Amino acid sequence: MKKLYALFLVVFILNSSSLFSQVPSCQYDYTWLSTGKNGVWPDSATNFSGGTVGAIYTQNITIKVPNDTVTTVFGPPQTLHFDRIELSNPTGFTNYGLPPGLSLACTPSTCKFPGNDTSCMVIYGTPTTAGTYNLGFKLTTYVQEIPNVAINTSTLTYYKIIIAAANGINTFNASTFEVAQSMPNPATNKAIIRYNLPGEGKTKLSVYNILGKLMLEKREDGQKGENEFEVNCKEMPSGVCIYNIEYNGKTITRRMIVAQ
Repeated sequence: MKKLYALFLVVFILNSSSLFSQVPSCQYDYTWLSTGKNGVWPDSATNFSGGTVGAIYTQNITIKVPNDTVTTVFGPPQTLHFDRIELSNPTGFTNYGLPPGLSLACTPSTCKFPGNDTSCMVIYGTPTTAGTYNLGFKLTTYVQEIPNVAINTSTLTYYKIIIAAANGINTFNASTFEVAQSMPNPATNKAIIRYNLPGEGKTKLSVYNILGKLMLEKREDGQKGENEFEVNCKEMPSGVCIYNIEYNGKTITRRMIVAQ
């Protein structure tokens, strides 16, 4: 009887471990899909959300592969129909360059995204180390007219994830213009957006709703080093907002969530 109980306990522990380590399902961004655009969302301007050491992180990515494209790769212009686009880890990157503690999962699980269809990915986990992580994604394109022959390979290197320390303080590179993830995120009453300047200069913060309507604009004379904007969220509607900070002709865009 004791052996049977011990066996039952082992099975229960294994099943429980499997349950708690399940990969979360990725979610589509239906607002972006409603625009009818093809490609990847978030785009390079919006980029990925930041995270905090020790806090659960989730970033959903929506992929819409078009039905066809007109190309001159093989001579005169001709229409080629997408079979699939495959995602893989590019040379020089380990685990896509993700922060330690984070993983990536695709739907479909093979990370082969069919033509004329919508797919998604999710970056998930609990980050363990603060810093700015530049990511890399290798995309290989196949078309129906030439089965199993890659007609194009490209590597996306413009995505990044900024992980703040457990106390909410980001590690900035003192010589560059950087913008941190708003804290807290989601925000209810107010949010703090920290940024770093390599030198003094005028800065402008703009906050938009998901439809692109300007909800808030602030300007200040930024000092060399770390600065911050305070955002009053009390009069903002709940949902995803886009914010950007302009400095010296450059603009950095991030996302924040308002939860009333």
